[in-house]
Amino acid sequence: MGSDSLEWLIICATHEKAPTSNPEIGTPHDGRKRKRFTVDGDEETNLQHQLVEALERNGRLLTSQLEAQNTNSELDREQRKDHVNSLVTVLNKLADAFGRIADKL
Repeated sequence: MGSDSLEWLIICATHEKAPTSNPEIGTPHDGRKRKRFTVDGDEETNLQHQLVEALERNGRLLTSQLEAQNTNSELDREQRKDHVNSLVTVLNKLADAFGRIADKL
């Protein structure tokens, strides 16, 4: 099911049909409640089922994406830590070398 189908499902599931000018229904101004047009029970259940499936699938995809981002963040932190450790090692060697040079002067 593509994103167009999902949008259609959401619109169908949440959008109420516009009121008509049917004299049996009346207008909101004459004090009577207007009748609601509902989709056939089986069709409504099917739409709800499809919507739930789409939402569950999107939830799984989001979970998977967050797990991948978390893994990438952990790898990035480890790589940065390794780079910092290498830099500290080089700086320590430079400090030792400068110390020996200073001792000779």
